[in-house]
Amino acid sequence: MAHDEPGLSTPAHVEALADQLSACADELHIRLKAEAVAVGAMPDGPARTRRRATVDRLLDAEQELRQRANSLYADAAAAIVTRLGEPQQQLIALTHAAAERIRKIALVGDATGLVAGLLVLAGGVASAQPGTVLTALETIRVQLKAVQAGLPPASA
Repeated sequence: MAHDEPGLSTPAHVEALADQLSACADELHIRLKAEAVAVGAMPDGPARTRRRATVDRLLDAEQELRQRANSLYADAAAAIVTRLGEPQQQLIALTHAAAERIRKIALVGDATGLVAGLLVLAGGVASAQPGTVLTALETIRVQLKAVQAGLPPASA
């Protein structure tokens, strides 16, 4: 696969993105298991309730991300996105960075916007909508920068 090929222009490209989305879901799952243990050790109260709700929302998002990745595997040929204008290597690097950031994130709630961007990306690819894909990629880039800088996540 050439590094400068337009992203998502072949079934193999879509499958590679599905691999990365699955890797993001895997990292999120590992992170959420650790967070669930931490929440379980907290005393009852509003802080525990809020953190538990965040974990629950992200567990739902993890399952949705896995379902969308699985759909992309199944429908790779139909999910080709033409005229995207993003090289495949950049798409894979961005989703790899998202998985790494999820793994290393200090506060699990900071992953919310990043995971939302990944879900929009998967949906845009599944519907072959270049505009949605490009918007999702920009959201992911912004979220990665915000989390790396230690800023509060932008609302998704």
